[in-house]
Amino acid sequence: MNIELIMIGNELLSGEIADANAHFMASALSERGFQVTRISMVGDQEGQIQGALLQSCDRAEAVIVSGGLGPTSDDLTTAAAAKALGESLVLHEEILQQIRERFAKGGMEMPRANEKQAVFPASAEIIPNPMGTAPGFCLRSRGKKIFFLPGIPRELQHLFRETVLPRLEKERKGKVFYRARTLKVFGLTESAIADRLKGVRTERFFATLAYLPRYPENHVKVIVRGPDVEEVEKNLAELERVIREKLEGRVFGVDRETLEEIVGRLLKERQATLAVAESCTGGLVAHRLTNVPGSSEYFERGVVAYSNQAKTELLQVPERLITQLGAVSAPVAENMAEGIRRLSRATLGLGITGIAGPTGGSAEKPAGTVFIALTGPDGTASRRYQFWGYRDQVKMIAAHTAMEWVRRYFLFNGIEGFRKQFLMVPKKFPDTRQAKTEQ
Repeated sequence: MNIELIMIGNELLSGEIADANAHFMASALSERGFQVTRISMVGDQEGQIQGALLQSCDRAEAVIVSGGLGPTSDDLTTAAAAKALGESLVLHEEILQQIRERFAKGGMEMPRANEKQAVFPASAEIIPNPMGTAPGFCLRSRGKKIFFLPGIPRELQHLFRETVLPRLEKERKGKVFYRARTLKVFGLTESAIADRLKGVRTERFFATLAYLPRYPENHVKVIVRGPDVEEVEKNLAELERVIREKLEGRVFGVDRETLEEIVGRLLKERQATLAVAESCTGGLVAHRLTNVPGSSEYFERGVVAYSNQAKTELLQVPERLITQLGAVSAPVAENMAEGIRRLSRATLGLGITGIAGPTGGSAEKPAGTVFIALTGPDGTASRRYQFWGYRDQVKMIAAHTAMEWVRRYFLFNGIEGFRKQFLMVPKKFPDTRQAKTEQ
């Protein structure tokens, strides 16, 4: 089935807002074997919206429209859809009451402008929106489904997954099943991944692979198709096993999993706690770990010891080490990790110190030099990295690498296994300024 997407909003055309909705929907549709043949972007003008709708209906088997369902005067999608398809507009009292109740729960009276969100084309099938005041709706024109969804990404994603995809599956002709999985990789460049997977015969599994750079990760998207759903799932599982073997432990998660979620799960499973002392990452590790609901069960504390004085006063890093070796050194990172673990009585302590750049480097320690240390009941390990990129990229990859250290600590059953099997890999990461797709 070929599908067209229409994204509506002046803010998209002006560049004020990046369009995340088309990316999300196109990716989800391709995973299910639907073909997105065109993505159009239209401003908040009735005539343009009407024209885009009619043209898409001529070309595509289904159309999905995002945006323009709000309460303000520039939200014109519903009116434009009614005119384009020759329908009258009807007020739905039940929907209007639901919107009023939503405002009342927040202790507010519904503004009169929001009544507009309870008005729909006469033949519209309403798609309830439990996350906002703008319901979606569905129309059928010349036997084709047209879905209208709110432009707020969180709301659109919920309605898309729960309503639009299942209905498109019912409309699909033929009995071909699709299954997709995204394998998330860290520590290998895109080209290194492709080299390792070069000999994999995807045709045996009726599958396709796509390589997707998502700095600082790289993703491998696997899509398997076939007439029998059990066979498709069997082929997907076997191909995933082959890829994981080829990538030798670099796959850390799948689909919507994040590294911080996986680290949190490992800490909970082992009934362990973690404390973090950060310098060049400025609290980014603590921020990401505490983005996970329930992280208080395993994250004990985080300290941003940015200055030398903070390192000595808060973490008891010996001043002589900083004087002799510099704040960016392995012994300082180790003392930061050991200091935060001692202070917090956590199971593990993580220390990060470095030069995020672009200034502050030297010939011996250029910008992007980062030392990471991890300490636990069984000892301490540290290592120097040379990252490349802009300041935010160095901070991001340093934080990601530090969390990967915690994952690998559990994967290799402690510091000794961690040293032998993880700290032997290359220490340099590619220069993302020249080759952003490589890492």
